[in-house]
Amino acid sequence: MVILAQLINGLATGGLYALVAAGIAMIFGVSELVNWAHGEFLMIASYLFFALYVLARLPYPIAGLCTMLLMLAFGALFQMIVIRPVVHRPWQTQLVATLGASIFLINSAIVVFGTFPRRAATPLSMQNLTIGSLSISYQRLLLIGLTLFAFFVLHMFIHRAKLGKAMRAVSQNRDACVAVGIDIQLIVLTAFAIGGSLVGLAAALYAPLGNITPLMGIPLTFKAFAVVIMGGFGSVNGAVASAVILGVVEAFTIQFLSSAYVDAMSFLMMLTVLVWRPFGLFGRQVGI
Repeated sequence: MVILAQLINGLATGGLYALVAAGIAMIFGVSELVNWAHGEFLMIASYLFFALYVLARLPYPIAGLCTMLLMLAFGALFQMIVIRPVVHRPWQTQLVATLGASIFLINSAIVVFGTFPRRAATPLSMQNLTIGSLSISYQRLLLIGLTLFAFFVLHMFIHRAKLGKAMRAVSQNRDACVAVGIDIQLIVLTAFAIGGSLVGLAAALYAPLGNITPLMGIPLTFKAFAVVIMGGFGSVNGAVASAVILGVVEAFTIQFLSSAYVDAMSFLMMLTVLVWRPFGLFGRQVGI
């Protein structure tokens, strides 16, 4: 039962990593740009969920849906304000722009909400499913279930929808897409919007399980990038698979070793994968 419990906890943690890392991989796949502020997207989304669910007292499903929609709009707005002016500049300029945006978002959250940790616990996060000695929070089960559903919908969108196919084409050959008239700006905007909505879903599912602080996005940014590197930059499927593996490994590390080794284990896995497969588990020259 201990192994099963940790497996479920690992899948829940991996689901969080996957929702964040998939946005990073998708954005890189279509724009070849690394968004270092993506972890702060989760922080902003968590505070939005807190404001809607705790302060405005909206029902949990409505607060979660509104968080996703607001983060979809936030992702698109971020692309227009921060990314579009520097998209044709050298990578150093892009790096400074996204890092600057990250610092701005963190300090904005401190000004608005302060540094005191906030909580947005839901009834599901305070109730457990108990089977014998196994006790799992309903919130974690919801996180796993909705994450699977979200990636099913994303997979269908990328492979069936016209806009999704255009995103795949841009990630594989940008010049050819320009030649046939595909609007690259629209594709990049869509990637940021989808990445924002995935983070909004992650916040609605994960924020009830922990504290919400202005600095919560920083460690998650490094974990998400480790996941993306392990999976292969630009590969959404690789990011999702690596996220699940990392979440499960972290859960068993906490159970059988110590929580002090969790971060070290994450980056040890990343280095091991890079030594074995320098381009990542699903690494290739084409994108999403």
